[in-house]
Amino acid sequence: MLLEKGNDHPTISILICSRDRRSDLEKIVKDLKGMTAGYLFDIVVVEETNDPAPIEGVHYFPHPVKNHGFPYARNLSLEQSTGQIVVFIDDDCRVRNGWLENLLKPFQDETVVGVQGGVVVPEGTNAVGWAESILGFPGGGVKRIIASGGSLQETIEISTVNSAYRRWVVEAVGGFDGRLKLGGEDYLLAKKARRHGKCLFVPDALVAHRARGNLVHIWRWFLRRGQAEIDVARSREYEGAGWGAVLRSSLMVKLLLIAFLGLFFSAGWIFVIPVALALYLGLQYGRNFSVWRKSGAPLKALLILPFVKLTMDVATDAGRAQRVLHG
Repeated sequence: MLLEKGNDHPTISILICSRDRRSDLEKIVKDLKGMTAGYLFDIVVVEETNDPAPIEGVHYFPHPVKNHGFPYARNLSLEQSTGQIVVFIDDDCRVRNGWLENLLKPFQDETVVGVQGGVVVPEGTNAVGWAESILGFPGGGVKRIIASGGSLQETIEISTVNSAYRRWVVEAVGGFDGRLKLGGEDYLLAKKARRHGKCLFVPDALVAHRARGNLVHIWRWFLRRGQAEIDVARSREYEGAGWGAVLRSSLMVKLLLIAFLGLFFSAGWIFVIPVALALYLGLQYGRNFSVWRKSGAPLKALLILPFVKLTMDVATDAGRAQRVLHG
């Protein structure tokens, strides 16, 4: 039963930005409208489309396809909303029981300014999709939920896949950075919001997010993420995401350093590089075995996981290189 709107209960706006996923959009709106929640809320849908079609029971704001990027759509949804707390959810998510109450409960603490909920994969997800989640994508995936041990965790990492902020904080930091058209705008906003109060990870505020599920889609996803990383570094808004961080996380830079070291061995790089790659694969198994064991994922997900991670790392570096070379 919905609570009466009053001074003790902040107003809530749930914001959804969508493009080219009308079927998914209608499903998540249906989920939200059918929730039995302890809060009054309205739903704001911003859809990038040249064929707008209003959705009953929501505030619907279409805008033409002009490739303005993620921050433009998110800022537009903020402009069209009125809630004291704004909730972001991706259009290809499905909410679990108790999602909204669990996501908003931490705001009873006035020092909390932002939260992110847990992200799992839906039933029927294939092994590649499970590997994505075990590796922590998106929004930390099942890896983050397991690592939390079911407890609230302070964080500076919040993804708009499933999150909420106090409106005044988002406004205080200037909203989402419009320069970051390819992504990273939610990453940067979280860093700025953290300067105003606590941000928490809420593992039991669960949504199921559809996985990419194949290496081609993962490659495209992480190619864009690599490009977005360069845009974040160029923004100079957060020193933890500067050029030094880009270089330290680059697989190609590590391989080049290993190849250079190989020059000092008689076998040379022909021997060193394959050994380094074998160690890389083994490291992925070691790092992620316990998460796989607790996740309920099939064995195949563990077996292919290093190759999924390798695809992510190489695609990220390729995206970084593209952005550096071609602007």
